[in-house]
Amino acid sequence: MLRGILALLILNFTTEYLISQVEPVIFSIDGKPVGVSEFEYIYNKNNGKEANYSKASLDEYLNLYIKFKLKVQAAKDMKLDTIPALIKELDGYRQQLTTNYLNDKEVVDKLAREVYERQKVDLKISHILISTNNSNIPSDTLTAYNKAMEVYKNLQATKDFQATAKKYSEDKNTAQQGGALGWFTAMLPDGFYNLENAIYSLKVGEYTLPIRTRIGYQIVQLNSMRNARRKMEVAHILIRKSLKGKIDEIARMRADSLYNAIKSGSSFEELARLFSNDNTTNMTGGNIGYISIGQLESNFEDAAFSIPADGEISKPIETNIGWHIIKRLKKEEEIPYERAKRKIQSDINRDSRFKQAQSSLIEKIKMEAGYKENQLALDRMAMKLDSTYFTYKWIAPENIGTEPVATLAKSSINAQEFLDYLKSNPRQRVQGAEDKNIKLSLKNLLGDFVSQKCLQYEENRLEDKYPDFKALMREYREGILLFEATKNVVWDRASDDTVGLKLFYKKNKMNYIWDDRIVVHTINIDTSNEKLVNKIYKTIQKKGINKAIDKYDSKKQFISYQKNTIEKKNEEAYTGLKFEKGFTTALSKDPATNSFYFKRVEDLLPKTNKTIDEARGFIIADYQEYLESIWINDLKNKYKVEINQETLSKLVKK
Repeated sequence: MLRGILALLILNFTTEYLISQVEPVIFSIDGKPVGVSEFEYIYNKNNGKEANYSKASLDEYLNLYIKFKLKVQAAKDMKLDTIPALIKELDGYRQQLTTNYLNDKEVVDKLAREVYERQKVDLKISHILISTNNSNIPSDTLTAYNKAMEVYKNLQATKDFQATAKKYSEDKNTAQQGGALGWFTAMLPDGFYNLENAIYSLKVGEYTLPIRTRIGYQIVQLNSMRNARRKMEVAHILIRKSLKGKIDEIARMRADSLYNAIKSGSSFEELARLFSNDNTTNMTGGNIGYISIGQLESNFEDAAFSIPADGEISKPIETNIGWHIIKRLKKEEEIPYERAKRKIQSDINRDSRFKQAQSSLIEKIKMEAGYKENQLALDRMAMKLDSTYFTYKWIAPENIGTEPVATLAKSSINAQEFLDYLKSNPRQRVQGAEDKNIKLSLKNLLGDFVSQKCLQYEENRLEDKYPDFKALMREYREGILLFEATKNVVWDRASDDTVGLKLFYKKNKMNYIWDDRIVVHTINIDTSNEKLVNKIYKTIQKKGINKAIDKYDSKKQFISYQKNTIEKKNEEAYTGLKFEKGFTTALSKDPATNSFYFKRVEDLLPKTNKTIDEARGFIIADYQEYLESIWINDLKNKYKVEINQETLSKLVKK
């Protein structure tokens, strides 16, 4: 017991000594130091442009950060960092964060720059497809490849891409149009990166060799290039066609009429709400959202991207479904690479081309960790396996041994560990069945296994390699602890402690006061009989709403009202009203319903205390603040806080 306590004391002392040797300590809580780099990082991050390093600014933020660290220390003492749900939540944040680090950043930046440059142009392409029917069986893909090469030879001989596509392409949707696919821009969908590389290297009129993609082998021709259209936010008014020719002409005439009305000053949005036959967009003024190339009919797209400026409209354009008047709302323009990079890199992380960056990182890790492969051990392992290895029925041999088949850093991958990996990945084994080459299969699968090991190795040392990763993980960890501790000590108690809340309310009752108020009736008279409405209006002015209902609408069929209480300080809420009992607004007519409405001040209410129920939200918020202040005082008494004034003073810049 004594030995354990002594060891713990030595460990704590050593940790504190090492931190203090690496960098200056700005403050400590019960001897646990906080380095100046941690404080500067969080000060800069949370203050942004306001981080001017003035003494006042530093003192203020140091006080806040000490309170934060006191709460975190309290959370640790409450053992909140051992709760499984919180550990799982932190692991989830870590997994999200590691994705950005488990790749070669130089390669990712190169790929992002490549996409950025490619997105400056649109390419119009056609293709000839020889399908593999989603098969990965080598014999099937070889058959498709041989057929694609025969088609390519025919194309070279005839030089007629359209005719060749019509004759050989297995894409039934495009073959009869000579393989025309339309306009595209980077990034192409996942699984078509090889194709993207090929078409962006072509000149107009040129075509590629057969390229393997996820749908088969494709021969692609570049037909045309243009400056990128990018994206555009548009709205439209749609007048649908009918199957009858005469009605179609009427649709065109109606579209022309609406176009002329807009040109004469009518509101596009209002006409869209009233007349557009697109029920999914008419109530929002016809707003479709952002469109990009290849999403809609070419007539619509060409017309939209031909509109010269935001706010302008097209002439009526015909498509398969009807006539459209299009309004350009906002055109996406090219932005500098540094601003575009983050979005592009996010897209790359979800694309198969991301494997390039990861593969590059894995090779770097292997070099740093001194990776070595034991080919002789792999050969000896292969000799112990039979042909059932390439089937799902394979039974792995027992006692394969612990001979290392590879080493990474100071760890070795032994034969038994690799064998366990082979057993748990039957699909990868079976894929090599065509060649029946066990040695080659073991070498390839060891490569996959080692790649996983490399990424695990790298992930385990992210905190040591990347200070920003370490800082973010500390933020996540301490943020989770702070939230949970505050929830337990402050928020839940403020909500559940009814006795404490009532006592707090009694002591601070004068903080919860209603300002002068008026009681307002918003009265609606649902009839088009103006003479009757005027009689009701005058009666309400003289005798009030109840007398008018009794006299004119005893069955309560067309006179209704809504009661609201409005504070004097809430000026916007009583615009057009006076703080005067009996004040009545002018009679107004609603053109949509032909009903009449007005407002009347029924009563004046003086300043008075709010009840606990009326002020509950404000009382709970103030009670939480009160409980937190008590908690902070208790923590300051419980834990010893020491500030290194010399270190703090060195940070002051003005």
